[in-house]
Amino acid sequence: MTAAATVTDFELVLPGFRLEGGAALVAHVVRGWAFGPASDAAVLGARGRVVDPLPWRVVRRATSGAASTAVGPGLDASVPTIVVVHALTGDARAGDWWGPVIGEGQPLDPTRARLLSFNLLGGCYGTTGPADAGFPTAAQDHGGEDAPRREPATVTTWDQARSILLALDALGVTRVHLVTGGSLGGMVALALAALDPARFERVAPIAAAPAASAWILAWNHVARQAILGDPGFPEDGSRGLHLARQVAMTTYRAEPGFALTQGRGQREARGGWAPRAAYAMQTYLTHQGDKLIARFDARAYVALIGAMDHHDLERAPPPPEARERWPGDRGWGVGRITARVLAVGVDTDALYAPQHGVKLVADLAALGRTARYREIQSPHGHDAFLIEWDQLRPILAEAVAL
Repeated sequence: MTAAATVTDFELVLPGFRLEGGAALVAHVVRGWAFGPASDAAVLGARGRVVDPLPWRVVRRATSGAASTAVGPGLDASVPTIVVVHALTGDARAGDWWGPVIGEGQPLDPTRARLLSFNLLGGCYGTTGPADAGFPTAAQDHGGEDAPRREPATVTTWDQARSILLALDALGVTRVHLVTGGSLGGMVALALAALDPARFERVAPIAAAPAASAWILAWNHVARQAILGDPGFPEDGSRGLHLARQVAMTTYRAEPGFALTQGRGQREARGGWAPRAAYAMQTYLTHQGDKLIARFDARAYVALIGAMDHHDLERAPPPPEARERWPGDRGWGVGRITARVLAVGVDTDALYAPQHGVKLVADLAALGRTARYREIQSPHGHDAFLIEWDQLRPILAEAVAL
């Protein structure tokens, strides 16, 4: 494949399923992004619908509509497919946030492979989520009869992986050369490789883990309480979301990086210290909160951090349909993964400590799998996978060639 690549934004209306927590989706929409052969656009339009891009804009749907019926041939199987999974508040348009590693001549080269990315189930950027009318509430979870109806139904990484697999099915993609993503995206990438081992040839989880740690649970609990404690939630949880984002940003970075970028300077102090002037660190966090509330929905944030909390490859996906469709006699956990694995850690990551990636690789190697570990050296902590491009390029190139 050497022809110029094109970008296509599309939507698929897919069958519903029962979420792991017990609530049911009658049908659901998945918004996706494709960067690859120009001929893909016709397939995406026939099997779904081509749409105008809406990057970083909250989508609130009145209805999902009826599930689509595939029309015509699927995507050309002779073109390798790479799936990129976005992080917590990311968008399917991977070229927007991973631009330095995507493009002709880059590790994720759309002239050599088809790139696909999908907004995660439970989010608010075009795939069905709590911002949509009729999205189930926590009261519809198993044992959730007494749960407040203002809270969204539980969504897990198994659910998000199942949504992506249905999208791949709808596009006729039966083999994936590589699935990769960072943070929550890395968790979902692992869930995909465990849920449907035969489909995924390679997986590169970045700054992720096979299960959420107690540390992640703790920070997400604080963020969740900030949102649920907002008197305006759920219709307007912006103040709670603002605080939750400030909390999260402190976990996404590391002290050395903050010392470099923010330090102890005061933004408005003149000629020295001023008792009421804000420190750069404070205005930085406020700015991050301002940006998120302008582009994200508080209910979706609650759903997505819940998916992160519930992530655990050792817990079998929800019966009955998931295990009937993807049976296996290896039990559940990392042993389900047969793909070649390149796990990537960040030396200063305080949210997903590097030892999680090291242990993942050791466990897979003990089972006879092909597994490698690479580490990004950075003062910037967890978010180094969105910053350290010169280190990330050769790592992704290795993952593609593994």
